Amino acid sequence: TAAVPEALSSFYRKRIVRTTIIQFLSRLASDLIINAFDTPWSPHDQKGTNWKSYLTFAWKPLLQYVIFPAQFAYLYSYHPSGSMGDLPAELDAKWKKKHFEDSERAFASAGTGKNTDIGESFLNAAVKKEEVAA
Repeated sequence: TAAVPEALSSFYRKRIVRTTIIQFLSRLASDLIINAFDTPWSPHDQKGTNWKSYLTFAWKPLLQYVIFPAQFAYLYSYHPSGSMGDLPAELDAKWKKKHFEDSERAFASAGTGKNTDIGESFLNAAVKKEEVAA
C-alpha cells in the first residue's frame, strides 16, 4: 500500500502529458479542417475548384495512409490488447443477470401503478384526480 501514492502520481503524470498531446492534435485537426481544407477536387463534378480543394486532393493520400493511422494508433495505444480470457463472457453474464432481475422488479412494480423510486405513475394520478373531481 505504500507504493500506491507513487503509482497514482506516475499514472497521473503520464496521463496529463498524453491528454495534452491529444488535445493539441484535436485542436490542430479542427483548425486545419476549417482553415486549410475544402471539398477535394474531382474530375467528375464542378465542386472543389479552388486552391484549397487542390491542396486537399494533393494531401489526401498522405492524410489517409500516414497521418490518420499514426494519430489513431497513438490515440488507442493504451487500449487493452491481447486475450482477456473469459472476462468479457463473465461480465456479459453478470450484467445480463443483474439487468434481467432489475427489469423484472421494475415491471412488477409498474403493474401495481407505483414506482418505488419516483412514486405513483402519472396515469394513475390523473385517474385519481378525475375520480376526486367527479
